[in-house]
This record gives sequence, C-alpha cells and structure tokens, in this order.
Amino acid sequence: MAISNVELWNQSVFLGLNASAKSPILLIGIAKVLAGGAIYLVALTLSILWVWRGRAVRFVLLDAMVSAAVGLGLAQMIAAIWYHPRPFEIGLGLQWIAHAAEASFPSDHATMMFSLAIPLLCAPQTRLWGIILMLLGLAVAWSRVYLGVHFPLDMIGAFGVAAFASLVILPATARLRRWTYPALFGMYEASIKAMRLPNAMFPRNL
Repeated sequence: MAISNVELWNQSVFLGLNASAKSPILLIGIAKVLAGGAIYLVALTLSILWVWRGRAVRFVLLDAMVSAAVGLGLAQMIAAIWYHPRPFEIGLGLQWIAHAAEASFPSDHATMMFSLAIPLLCAPQTRLWGIILMLLGLAVAWSRVYLGVHFPLDMIGAFGVAAFASLVILPATARLRRWTYPALFGMYEASIKAMRLPNAMFPRNL
C-alpha cells in the first residue's frame, strides 16, 4: 500500500528522532522521566499555585482545567473516529517504554500539557508559568517520540487540539467566572476550614 507524502514525512522524522541502540543511556533515562513523570510535576505545581496565589490566578487555573478537559475529550473523539497505529505496531523504530497498542493520534499526554499551558500563557498573571509549562510540554512531546511510542504528527495534532480547546472555551469563561468558579472557591475554603488545616500553609480568602 502506498503511503502519502505526509505519512512519509511523519515516519522519516520519527526515525530521525527515535532513540537507537547507540543512544546515550542518560538521555534515554531523562526521556523516560519526562514521559512518565512530568504530568505529576505539573499537578504539584498547579496545586501550589492554587494554594498560594490569589483569586485572579485561581480563575486562570480553572480555565486551564476546563481547557484540558475539553482538549482530552476532543482527543479521545478523534482517536475513536480515526485510528492511527503507533510506531511499534508497524515495526518502525525502537520502543523504550511499555505502551498499549492503541490509537496514537493525537497524543493524550501532549494534549493535556498544551491545553493547560495555553490559558496560563495567555493570562498576564500566569504567563511565566505558562511559558515554563509550554516548554515542559514540548519536552514531553519530544520524549514520547524519542522513546518510540508516538509520531511527530501526534504531537503537532495535540497542539492543534489544545489550541482549539483553549479557544472554544472562551465564550463560556465569563459565565464560569461569574457563577461556577466562585462556588468552587467557597467549597475549597470550607473544606480547608473543616479540616482545620493551618492558615500558614493554606492561606484563606486570597
């Protein structure tokens, strides 16, 4: 079966990025940490920002969470409609981490990272963190191609889905910020008060 020029490019770039048997063990180890652990670092960072920053930052964090939920939902829909195999399913390159044989396009990991990063990047209060998260997202995208479980186009598609998700939620953010988010703030404040968490560690009414 003939393959398209786009798919030929996709496979060629993948083979150029994929780790070989001669690749440095240290670089492969770093890629494995990024591929599997970066999302936990992001969760910890966003949690710290939520606890220690004010309401304006919390608004943006909630926008980012909504964007991520929409982005992942769209990614799952695309994967369900159009199945694109992973490199190891077609015997291409070397696979360095275990992964189920499931649709590769777009990457869920990259979609999550980019969907969180774009709203933070667009807001003045969180722009620095958005830049950091975007760079980390790019590093995760590289790592998963390097380790042989994704194609480059999976990452480009993930960025496109994330950008679309960040854009599509904009009409709803005004209402969410007026009605839903304040209710979530109240629930959070009530929870930390009920658990008697120290104010020094969990500041109230920021």
